[in-house]
Amino acid sequence: MTEEERNKEIEWLMRSIKRSAIGGRSTTYTLLFLSIILIAFGLIMMFFFGGANDFSVVPLMLLLGGVFLLSALISYVSHKRMARAETPQELLAAHDRMWKIQSTIFMVIVVVMAFWGDGGFVSKACIILSGLLLILAGWLAMQQRLRLWVGIILLIVESVLLYFSRVGLLVELSLLIAMLSIMRGEKSLFANKDSEGLDEEDEQDFKRLRELVKESESRIEMNTNTKNNE
Repeated sequence: MTEEERNKEIEWLMRSIKRSAIGGRSTTYTLLFLSIILIAFGLIMMFFFGGANDFSVVPLMLLLGGVFLLSALISYVSHKRMARAETPQELLAAHDRMWKIQSTIFMVIVVVMAFWGDGGFVSKACIILSGLLLILAGWLAMQQRLRLWVGIILLIVESVLLYFSRVGLLVELSLLIAMLSIMRGEKSLFANKDSEGLDEEDEQDFKRLRELVKESESRIEMNTNTKNNE
């Protein structure tokens, strides 16, 4: 591929991703709606029903509502930055920053749910480790470093952790499907095929854009070294 062809593909990928970023407001509105519902019900239960005889549910609802509200804000700011990015480096940086923040929020939810449950120390530790393993797999996939043998090992370890976590069959299957989707390259952890905005196809565009940028930077570095040697 010539440098001109590479630059044209980079420009095409940037336009495609930025169009999706502009259309990603539905995700922000969904998160905002969920946060309002959780916070509203939590406050109603606290002030009018005394927690519905189970006051421990109220702080959990308020905490999750706050997390969704923060996620909505992050989604709005990140999509706006991606839509305004002028270079592929800026676009990738905005995407990676959003992914790191989403990973942190995901782990907060996992930790909260783990310690809110009735399981023992081993069960809670397995839940937290399974969440960290999903984030590791997503990061490796995003950086195009998730080899098949590594993915198989991660999937086996994830299965063992979920078995001892005792989170229930439905949650176990959901997390294992998420791990399999990451291994197949369909998503990096947070993409949602059915939502507007960034989806699995856009994640593939990000991977391709990252690859092209690395090739371009390597070529520039090689040319610079060649000139310096001369």
